[in-house]
Amino acid sequence: MISVKHLIHKYKDNTILNDVSFSQNKGTVTAIIGPSGSGKTTLLRTLNALAIPKSGTIQIGNKTFVGDKHSKKEISQLRKNSAMVFQNYNLFKNKTILENITVGLIHGKKMPNKQANKVAISYLERFNLLNQKDKYPSQLSGGQSQRIGIIRALALNPKVLLLDEPTSALDPESIQGVLSLIKSIAQEGMTMVIVTHEIQFAKAIADQILFIDEGEILKEGSPQTVLESSDSKRINRFLNTVETERELT
Repeated sequence: MISVKHLIHKYKDNTILNDVSFSQNKGTVTAIIGPSGSGKTTLLRTLNALAIPKSGTIQIGNKTFVGDKHSKKEISQLRKNSAMVFQNYNLFKNKTILENITVGLIHGKKMPNKQANKVAISYLERFNLLNQKDKYPSQLSGGQSQRIGIIRALALNPKVLLLDEPTSALDPESIQGVLSLIKSIAQEGMTMVIVTHEIQFAKAIADQILFIDEGEILKEGSPQTVLESSDSKRINRFLNTVETERELT
């Protein structure tokens, strides 16, 4: 379903991703963890061609993207196979919640307005947010806004859902609502790649975990392999830091 091989991404003279490779089966969840500045978000963004790698290949489904030999058409095809959920919602402030969901369907999928409205409403009903359809983003809580962001991505019917620290801007109460939504989507078989600092959530939801540090995957495997059975001093130091920060909040 997803195959990433020998990915290298640079910004000026800095190497952000250094020979990164991993694969993922359809209907599974990969969680990417690691310290700030390690390359987690950049890796996620390459899967949607929001960051263009210097070299390496990305395959999602039957579409392949070559970092140094790509066309605009190949970028478009890669983006059609995945949908991105950002940290800060990225909702259009001047559009209603219904319009925020339909805009991608109408302009990206070339779907008729009536059909787009029907799809959007079905998703809002499914996740118990239909009563928010005529509101504007400023009228929603952070948790509601992030759930709308996830619904907007799902409505595009992507093969892969990409989530970049979807709870980082939320208060503890809102976090649980968003995590519950993501968990329900995973249980329905959506292929997902999630960058997260919620280690216990990653442990509960992920089929595999990638630990990235300084642009390299230091460890990959099941949650138990990476989080419980690792003999890496670097990973254990990171996990201890995260646990200490959680206890202080």
